[in-house]
Amino acid sequence: MTRPTTNLLVLASALGCNLPLLADSSLPGPFAVAQRNVTVTRTNGTTFSAQLRYPATSTAANAPFATAAAPAPAVTFGHGFLTSVDRYDSTLDHLASHGYIVIATTSGGELFPNHANYAVDMRQCLTWLEQQDQLASSFLLNAVDEMAFGVSGHSMGGGASMLAAAADARIRCIATLAAAETNPSSAAASSSVQFPLRAVVGSADTIVAPSTTISQFNNCDAPRQFVTIAGGSHCGFVDASFLGCDSIALAREEQLAMTRALLVDFFDAHLRRDGAAFAATWGAPPLPGITMTRDGRTNAALAESALNGPTGTELATTLTVTNMGPDATSIRPQAASANATVVTFDPSESTVLASGSSAVFTVRVASAIATTDTIDVHAVRTRDGAGASAALAVSFTAASSPADLDGDGIVAAGDLAFLLGAWGPCTQGKGQPCPADLDGDGQVGASDLAVVLGAWST
Repeated sequence: MTRPTTNLLVLASALGCNLPLLADSSLPGPFAVAQRNVTVTRTNGTTFSAQLRYPATSTAANAPFATAAAPAPAVTFGHGFLTSVDRYDSTLDHLASHGYIVIATTSGGELFPNHANYAVDMRQCLTWLEQQDQLASSFLLNAVDEMAFGVSGHSMGGGASMLAAAADARIRCIATLAAAETNPSSAAASSSVQFPLRAVVGSADTIVAPSTTISQFNNCDAPRQFVTIAGGSHCGFVDASFLGCDSIALAREEQLAMTRALLVDFFDAHLRRDGAAFAATWGAPPLPGITMTRDGRTNAALAESALNGPTGTELATTLTVTNMGPDATSIRPQAASANATVVTFDPSESTVLASGSSAVFTVRVASAIATTDTIDVHAVRTRDGAGASAALAVSFTAASSPADLDGDGIVAAGDLAFLLGAWGPCTQGKGQPCPADLDGDGQVGASDLAVVLGAWST
């Protein structure tokens, strides 16, 4: 669901700050958001509580699920050390407004939390969602997309997210916020993560230095991103500061807006396989105020970056893709276009490519109307849904009419005179075209006259 950029300017004015022009995903989604407190049972029979945020029919507590969002992808979220889940209200609600079910355990709040157990609780939240999706009496019956689970968390919860991701094959992607080192080591666990990682940090974080999180990024042997918010602080990822917080260098509203956009785009790309979100995640320049190191484990290169021709014709170029990761995968080309262009690929998917191997696709573009367009051409790894994007500019101009016999761009008196001058059997040499024989019957006659009159310029 897109929102006009002007809405963001209104929001910035209301907040009394100068927000950068962020992607539409920084703005609330189309769904009302409701909250429920739920009880999750561990495998040993003990229980813990969790907060559930979800797309709903209204904002009332415990409101019914919005069936238009089903089946909804889900994210399990981990809070920071001695930080209540409520301090992440705006971010969790934002994801839910975009159609996500977000479940956040309230466990792990002890002075000396067990990080391993905390990560298990985050995973058990996903099990609870699976159970509710299949339980006839549950308000989430058939509401959960069990093939689209993500994990996220802040600080301690970010490190625990890595522990959970390394141990759970159900998880499709991970996005952390100022992820801290844990015991057992989240940096060591990251080497077992085999799906896309987006690690977000603040450059001015004095509690969990970016160098702590980058060790997790460096050890992750999968498509990965290290994203730095310029001036971002540790407590800029929460809605309000508390005892022990670092100073806020960047306005909290700005940091939170950037964070929401980064989370929605990343999860949309990998849990929804949305083309525009894929381009924003793996191809488009970073948002203002953000620097990004991207390792999509894929290289994509177009032979030409611009194509042009008349409508009704097919323009073509080639796309060369290379698997830069250590694991074999096939690669599927896709395209996202806002206009009337039709894009096809040959072949539709590569063979399985070993590390360092390449495949070449023919890219064909057509349009029945005059238009200009920039097409995001994606190279998507079937192994993990990551990859690379390249931009292809295309321009289609109106094709000249065959009835424009004198080539002046219009069908008018000059073309009628040309046709009448050639009336009768074609007198061109054998095998030579007869321009006025518009129906190709070897004669210039009444049927050709009808073509000219039918195309007459007004």
